[in-house]
Amino acid sequence: MPHSSLDYGATRGTRIASTTDTTMQPQMLPGIIILNEKYFPESDVSPAKVGATSIAFSVMNLLGGEGLFAGMILYRREEGIFHPRIELQTKSSIVCGILSFNFDMARSKIRDAISAAAKMLTVKTYGSARLVILYHQTDTMLVYNPEWFPSCVTHHGPFHDDFVKHFSIEKAATAFGSPEKAQHLKKHQRIGLYRLRQSRNMFVLQHSLLQRRYLLSKNIDAHKIHKMVPPININTGSHQQLSSSHPEIKTFMRAKPSLLLFTAVARLDFFKNVELLVDAGVELLRRHLPVRVLIAGGEEIEGSRRSAILGCVPAAFKAEFKVVPKLSKDSLYALFDQVRDDGIFVCPSRYETLGITPLEAAMNGVTTIIIDSRNVEASHYFPRENRFEGSVVGLASLVEKFHKEGMQGRGVELQGKIRKQISDEKFRNSFLDAWRSFSKAARH
Repeated sequence: MPHSSLDYGATRGTRIASTTDTTMQPQMLPGIIILNEKYFPESDVSPAKVGATSIAFSVMNLLGGEGLFAGMILYRREEGIFHPRIELQTKSSIVCGILSFNFDMARSKIRDAISAAAKMLTVKTYGSARLVILYHQTDTMLVYNPEWFPSCVTHHGPFHDDFVKHFSIEKAATAFGSPEKAQHLKKHQRIGLYRLRQSRNMFVLQHSLLQRRYLLSKNIDAHKIHKMVPPININTGSHQQLSSSHPEIKTFMRAKPSLLLFTAVARLDFFKNVELLVDAGVELLRRHLPVRVLIAGGEEIEGSRRSAILGCVPAAFKAEFKVVPKLSKDSLYALFDQVRDDGIFVCPSRYETLGITPLEAAMNGVTTIIIDSRNVEASHYFPRENRFEGSVVGLASLVEKFHKEGMQGRGVELQGKIRKQISDEKFRNSFLDAWRSFSKAARH
């Protein structure tokens, strides 16, 4: 891949400011998206690794259509180096500045490296340095944001302190991977909130009322928080048939007449609570309801995690359950096509700052049910009849009700209700309104 690089040690401590002529700027400033490199998809057809990936690429496409996309800064932690390094690469036709750093470095070094990366990207894209808005997908790099660049952030992941308030410190360690990871997240989120409070030209582009409530409780100025209607994909193009991409799923679904209960997640972690779906499936089979349960999630290498989930199923019912690695977007849409008349997408999450996949399922005409919880953002988009009380009995009872009343037309009816709240136009308008506001504030 074509690339150029810069060892930032040679220019440490030097502020690199944008030297743009504001008389030549359009009404809105260009943007650079800042994303953890490990969340960048491996290919155009790879499944999104986290919700931040999906939304970042929707924003990229929107900015690109407006002539306002200057590239991405992809950051990676690299221990053992003493100065940040920047390398320009083209990944999936996107010009990216790869920023290598570690948390032992002085903040000013990382700040100046981000500034240099922004300059390199704008020179590459526009032929000269430009003032840009830096769009962060998490709090991690907010503390390093150059104060001479306006910026915004979307909080995709849960706030540690808010999660602990609803669950516990012990559960946070489980959910975030370890006590050390949980404490690291807590530290950097608190630093990020401090920067948000103190910075004049740092804003929030928020897709979640759950997150907004928390930010307001931490004294973030409401005028800094701009709502973005989330971009949710609708299956409009042609795609590979499920029978060719995942024949084992097709075979499982067609083994015998039954109602398919399924969910699809990027990670099989504490937040997703797929065990609730497993237990509800067992309960329904004990009620002699003909159901099959399909769970798609996690990386290919996480076979032991999938085996552990299946290990919770009594031997008599194991044939009615299948757990597979996460699906690509194309395969997920193919699955949606297959189950519109005899399947239910289930979102049993404990804590979800949005919940893109259940909204995608509903907007693609699939009957979808979701846990009734203020801690699952997507829940408030769904009508009451599509929400279940967060217990095995609550989930099983709603599925049994749908089965008895019939599935015909449920997905189409739900689709209409969700599309009144979420659409490409609403995403576009809400995002550009916020971006225009950020651009205006940056010039005053």
